This record gives sequence, C-alpha cells and structure tokens, in this order.
Amino acid sequence: MYKKTKYLNGMLFYPTFVVSDLVVIFAFLAIFSAGVFFFPDLLFTGDSEIPADPFNTPEHIKPEWYFLAPYQFLKLIPELTALVVQTLGMLALVFLPFIDRSEKKGLLRRPAFTLIAMSVLIFWIWLTLWGATS
Repeated sequence: MYKKTKYLNGMLFYPTFVVSDLVVIFAFLAIFSAGVFFFPDLLFTGDSEIPADPFNTPEHIKPEWYFLAPYQFLKLIPELTALVVQTLGMLALVFLPFIDRSEKKGLLRRPAFTLIAMSVLIFWIWLTLWGATS
C-alpha cells in the first residue's frame, strides 16, 4: 500500500501553500472589488459617457493596428458586402488545407496560388497602411 513519507525539513503542499495562495487571491479580489465598486470612474475618460451610436463613428477613434485593414475595407465597400467578402476570405483560409490538395509543395511550382497569396498579402498591407494614415 501507499505510505505517506515524512519530510524532515519540509512542509506539505496542502494545506500550507494552498491556504497561503488562497489568502493572497482573496486579498487581491477584495482590493480589486473595492476599486471597482467605490471608484468606478477612476479609469474612464469623458468619451465613455457618450451613448453609443452604431451609425456614427467619431473621427478620432481608430482600431488597433491588426484591425486597420478590415476597418478600412468597411469604409470602402458597403457594410453587408464587406462583411460577406471578409467572411468568405476567412472561411477560405480555414478550408485552404482541404481546397488545395495538389501534390506540388513548393511556392515556385504553383505560380497561380503564389500570385493570389502575394496579391492578398500586399492588398492587406496596403489597407493597413492606408488605415493608419487616414
């Protein structure tokens, strides 16, 4: 059978370390909750008080860099068309391993695929740069 070994100069993980970790976790949660409930306006700016209008985006608001290309694409093309095109593009990336089943594995052996992939990449970078400067 299993015998519990005695450690000469050690402490058990449970309850010693588990209880001390729980004390720290609950202390953090108490301080965090006090900050959220007693000082809710501490981290918010004046813009957060304005009611949201989905049809009017303020000019000074820009998304993060990784969303600049889709945001700029939404500015160029009507909303529904842009959403459908972007959704189809993401689905094409998801199903690309199932779509491209050719035996040729090198980029230089598949010039059409390489041309399409490089064109999409250059277009994405161009939209990102354009969105950053506009």
